[in-house]
Amino acid sequence: MSDTPAPPIDVGAMLRSKDYLRLLALSGAIGFVVALAAWCFLTVVPWIQNTVFLEIPAALGFDQAPWWWPLPVLAIAGVITAVVIVKVPGGGGRPPAEGLGGGGLTQPRALPGIVLAGLTTLGLGLVLGPSSPVIAIGMGLSLWLFRLVKKDAPTQVQSMIAAAGSFASFSMVFSSPLIAAIILIEAIGLGGATLPLVVLPGLLGAAIGSVVYLGLGYVTGLSTDAYALNPLNLPAMGELTVVEICWTVLVAAVAAVACFLIFQCGRTVERFVAKRPMVIVPVAGLVVAGLAVGYAAELPGVFRTVKP
Repeated sequence: MSDTPAPPIDVGAMLRSKDYLRLLALSGAIGFVVALAAWCFLTVVPWIQNTVFLEIPAALGFDQAPWWWPLPVLAIAGVITAVVIVKVPGGGGRPPAEGLGGGGLTQPRALPGIVLAGLTTLGLGLVLGPSSPVIAIGMGLSLWLFRLVKKDAPTQVQSMIAAAGSFASFSMVFSSPLIAAIILIEAIGLGGATLPLVVLPGLLGAAIGSVVYLGLGYVTGLSTDAYALNPLNLPAMGELTVVEICWTVLVAAVAAVACFLIFQCGRTVERFVAKRPMVIVPVAGLVVAGLAVGYAAELPGVFRTVKP
């Protein structure tokens, strides 16, 4: 057995190769389709919220959703989610306790469950934030589209396409493709000498996703503020001082410890829920509903703030 180390990868030569350029073009085309799918998913979510919390109560004769409205809605959301976890292939996606980059690639067979669970939990108010389902949809859909063209592609190439798809879909959550790209690079754990090979398709996908998000929002007139975070709308930070930098370091250290503890707690809860999801998930929905009722009691008319 030879101890000769493998020759280093000439990343520059690979970037200039025709095969890589073709792969880049294919990832751009797939990114466009994935961005359209992510836009449709994120547009349906506020429509469900508006229908469930505004239009249905109005149709039943209420001026606004009554205080008890979240209880049956979130109980139903919990039941649907539990059924998806137990009965649908893929279990509705990977457990949140694994983090954004945990568990490897999302396979296409899991897409129906991810879409159903995502629309249910987001649309009916069981969870906040579309990041995980949007990334999973982008990854699974891009793999499915790519395998229609290249069934026997190497695992590394499939990972590149999956990354590009997740970049394209996740950019819908932000108005800047760079923000989505930076978050995913950190979350997925991309690095090493071959990082440019993966990042270029990803940045292309993120840019295409941002163009689709801006273009479709303008053409259709649908409010992108219902699901997108715009960093340009944040207040100005002001002058950066040494004291603020020191506070940032301290807060970052505390946040790192807190996140570690939260992940440990999440993994413990995950193991507990996995034993009886058909019971515990609906109960969790009722707990969230109770919190929503308490919040609405402090802020009357809160259900009027749901954006169409």
